[in-house]
Amino acid sequence: MTLQQLEYVVALDEHRHYVTAAQHCFVSQPNLTMQIKRLEEEIGVRIFDRNKKPLEPTEIGEEVIIRSRQILREAKRLIEFVNHEKESMEGEFKLGIIPTLAPYLLPLFLPSFLKENPKVHLKIQELQTAQIITQLEHGIIDVGFW
Repeated sequence: MTLQQLEYVVALDEHRHYVTAAQHCFVSQPNLTMQIKRLEEEIGVRIFDRNKKPLEPTEIGEEVIIRSRQILREAKRLIEFVNHEKESMEGEFKLGIIPTLAPYLLPLFLPSFLKENPKVHLKIQELQTAQIITQLEHGIIDVGFW
């Protein structure tokens, strides 16, 4: 099950016509149809009664559509949350840098970075390349320059 499939289900419910729903999703009608059919096979129920004109959801399909809308809303909220967090960095960040780069690289970005992110507590360690890689792999430092 993918978010894309759920978007197709919601679009088909809104438009009640495969071609119109596909146009709304900027995909071909066969692709939309195939993805909805795959979703129905995966969950083991028919979401839409294709014998009725206009197209109508089945009884269980109505619940699938309601839950699909909820999932898509939550996915959107998650994206909004992450985007907000990316814009407002805060907390402790550990940076590892090799000694030969530190005096040249840090002055280029450090003052503006700290000014733009006043809630960031940056811990900088001068390390050898192998130490930086190991500490990145183990989550000991957040960023490494070598």
